[in-house]
Amino acid sequence: MKINFWLLSGIFFLFFAVLSLFSFAGAENELQDLYENKLMRNIAINELYYCSIYAKRVDVILKNGKISNNLKVSFKIERDSFMQFSVNGPMGIELARVLLTPDSIKFVNIYQKKYFISDYTYFYDKYDIQLSYDCIQSILTNVFFNFEKCGDGNDRVRKFRLDRTDEGYELFTLEERAINRKIKKLYKKKSKNKDFMLVLQKTMVDPRIFRPKSMSIEDVEEKVGLEVDYLDFKEFYGRIFPGRIVLKIYSEQNNSSVELRFQKIEFDVPVESNLRISSKYKRM
Repeated sequence: MKINFWLLSGIFFLFFAVLSLFSFAGAENELQDLYENKLMRNIAINELYYCSIYAKRVDVILKNGKISNNLKVSFKIERDSFMQFSVNGPMGIELARVLLTPDSIKFVNIYQKKYFISDYTYFYDKYDIQLSYDCIQSILTNVFFNFEKCGDGNDRVRKFRLDRTDEGYELFTLEERAINRKIKKLYKKKSKNKDFMLVLQKTMVDPRIFRPKSMSIEDVEEKVGLEVDYLDFKEFYGRIFPGRIVLKIYSEQNNSSVELRFQKIEFDVPVESNLRISSKYKRM
């Protein structure tokens, strides 16, 4: 099985970089007449509670333009401690491993005997943005969060506006934001001189369980953004969790996506990180 590991690692980091620019049977979708503060309290009350998560088999579909790879992945999360992902090939042979902790990022390409280690300043040094472990954890566990706070670590509270739609409650903000130097360079390559961009952030909340159905952030003038969709909610060992998570990056030039399809998820089981780097491996 031929795997493009540069595509795999590139999409992995690209998704996180773009962030800074997010029992059902017979249930009715009739919306309660809620205001923003009451809705936010309901979201907090219904947030997924867990100490650990273990998904032994996750079908992953990576797409970058016309290039596509299908992978088998397992992952485990110990809340606020670590997230570890193992990429498996035919016959269950492990090909790569990723370990995220609150202060470090480690990627090991077992197939090519290479590795990468950094802290979260990697995103600032390479993309001129800041990104936290908490943000990534929230995306993977269907927890509501503010993209803006995720990106810069600022504790200010952003006031969301609320719309009621056929799909559920839509929380959104629309604001003008200063462009950092690296994004300015990208716009200049397109012969555009911009100091600010108009940023739209949206979260669609399921009215049945008060959990995110989708989250997105977009430069509305340039049609560039990131979207996270949570689909096929079902019960896993008494906990409601999406059967699929789809992350999409889109622009006028390119579209990329990562789709996670969960076969089985266990909660509050013992998990531990076990990433080891051989002295024979070469640093990327």
